[in-house]
Amino acid sequence: MRNKFYISVLTLSAVLFTSCSSYRTSIDVSGKIIDTDEDNWLSMSIETSKNSKIPDEWWKIFKDDNLSDIMEIFVHNNYDLKLALLSFEASKSMAIINGASIYPDVNVGMNNSIFQQNTAGTPYEDITIHYHTPEDDIVDITIPTSSTNENHSFKFSSQWEMDLWGKLSSKSLSANKDLESKKNEYDFLKLSLISQAVKTYFNLVESNEQVALAESSVEAYEEIFNIVEERYNQGVRSSLDYRLALSNLLLSKATLEQRKMILDNLKRQMETLMGQYPTGKLTISDSLSKFLPPIPSNIPSDIIKNRPDIVSSYNKIESAAANLDYAIRMKFPSFSLTSSIGTSSSDLTKILNGDYSVWSVGTNLILPLFQNQKLKANENLSRSLFEQAEINYIHTVLRAFSEIENKLSISTMLKNQLSALDSAYVQTSEAYQLAKDRYDKGLADLITVLDSQKRMFDTKSQMILVEKALIENRVDLLICLGGDFSD
Repeated sequence: MRNKFYISVLTLSAVLFTSCSSYRTSIDVSGKIIDTDEDNWLSMSIETSKNSKIPDEWWKIFKDDNLSDIMEIFVHNNYDLKLALLSFEASKSMAIINGASIYPDVNVGMNNSIFQQNTAGTPYEDITIHYHTPEDDIVDITIPTSSTNENHSFKFSSQWEMDLWGKLSSKSLSANKDLESKKNEYDFLKLSLISQAVKTYFNLVESNEQVALAESSVEAYEEIFNIVEERYNQGVRSSLDYRLALSNLLLSKATLEQRKMILDNLKRQMETLMGQYPTGKLTISDSLSKFLPPIPSNIPSDIIKNRPDIVSSYNKIESAAANLDYAIRMKFPSFSLTSSIGTSSSDLTKILNGDYSVWSVGTNLILPLFQNQKLKANENLSRSLFEQAEINYIHTVLRAFSEIENKLSISTMLKNQLSALDSAYVQTSEAYQLAKDRYDKGLADLITVLDSQKRMFDTKSQMILVEKALIENRVDLLICLGGDFSD
């Protein structure tokens, strides 16, 4: 029976208090999942959730050593993973920049300046005047036409905006929650890239099985053709039988070449993902893993809280709420303390002399006058982004539960399909053997033999496809649940 459930989703509310001293934005997120299905695949007990986490090497649950070897190379060499990590590192730096305003700015600086001024409105050359003294002596008096001043200073300075209204704390919190969101986005992207690589490997193994099956098909058609050809040359079989056997043999060879082409293309894809194209050395299994990690009978409803995309969406709500809080508090005055200490002298050699020390302290008060329209628009923008984050979170959670139910339903259908195909393959194999025996005795025509042979190989090919689909379904379920399958 298909699982049915009702979701009472996450009542999210933001309560904004308008007091300057205790203005805070809070988010209350609550919800429950009600399971009305007798299969009870969702547990009502959130407290009993094992709060699982996807292991770093979760692909080992399929017990394929070749897969493990390839994935070890993949996680170290894949360029998409490297780019994702670099992007996250950039986000970390941006978060530090955005959240650093809560701390004082401390600077050290050195200044050197030389100032020359023309005081006479004449060229910079000094003016010499010949002065006659009462004793009739001539004295030369030099009048400078410019003045030169030097100033050298060395100082430590600081500026600190006091977080009286919690404005800067809100900004810092927004930056931190945004970073958490980016971290979870990175985790989800990494998880997605790894899951695609795992699927590519199993596509490769499936394709390898299909090539082996096509080779077996060619051999079987050759055997039939050789028999028909010999009897045709003896005049025992008609030209129709000869042409039917030959056409089926040629078609099987064409199918084999097509599957070889697909296999080769998948090898190139895997090598590229491993960062080793075109020199990658691939060793793959001859057949798909028969071990499928069992799905537990009861899946805790809160297990999806471990899904990175859901956690990221919630982080975005927290970040948007803090940013809205910051936007509202921007209406309040900013109060800063400034200070500096150092030395200043006209003589560079005395710049480190304590006798020439200088210091200052001060305060800055900034009132956001005549900015009400701008500040209000910024608040409205922040509120809109907060509401968008809420809706996105609800949408993400709903999509997650929909994905879980869909994958569980598909898993059941695939298992039923594989069981039917397995039985069908037994029957088609026996039918082919019977038809071949009857043909050898002259009791059946060639068309019956070729048709039963085609049915047998087609059924086997479908079985391989369904086996791969079941593995991919387990990979998808692992991602959807945000945890492993262990009880």
